[in-house]
Amino acid sequence: MPSPRPAPTCRRCGRCCRLGGPALHAADAPLVRHGRITLTQLVTLRRGEGVTDNVVGTVGPSPAELVKVRPVPGGRACLLYRDPPACAVHDASPVECRALFCDDPAALAGLYATDRLTRADLIEPGSALAELCAHHETETDLTRLAGLCRLAAGGDAAAREQVAALARFDAAMRDLLPARLGIDPDTLPFYLGRPLAQALPALAAAAVPGGLYKRRP
Repeated sequence: MPSPRPAPTCRRCGRCCRLGGPALHAADAPLVRHGRITLTQLVTLRRGEGVTDNVVGTVGPSPAELVKVRPVPGGRACLLYRDPPACAVHDASPVECRALFCDDPAALAGLYATDRLTRADLIEPGSALAELCAHHETETDLTRLAGLCRLAAGGDAAAREQVAALARFDAAMRDLLPARLGIDPDTLPFYLGRPLAQALPALAAAAVPGGLYKRRP
């Protein structure tokens, strides 16, 4: 009988790390609570934000909120990745990292969309910070904002003003949390997600006076 094939093993080549950081799951909460992964290393991708599905390779609005390790500034690689290939938390890596094997992604596909962490899992319930984050999420709901952006880009002046007001509200909240609650500004991508113009690129088109599609004289 032929010898059984050896079990696949990670070569620690860094390929998956260079493609982006992992989303966090319920089993990863202790890594954050015990400081192995800090809030400054995380970003919240909000419901309605464009994301890449790393299993099927599609890009589209996220159906739900997720928290993941941030990319390096100006790049795509996981913030915890070190070159030559190494991981800053390899001995206590998130479950997606432990499940992923680039030559056989079946294990990752099996857990990819299950038990994902959200901000609510990591912020003290009922705290002022939790209430402010929830208020920000409601006021700047990305699905509703995307609809306003489409109207504004088509020339709807009222929609354009609403978009501008929400952009100002988002900026004010990013000033308020450090000033009033003393939080580290580097944790804002976790608490509030990315600034609206980054989370929703259509915002730039919506800000054009008269919209992109102006009537001919």
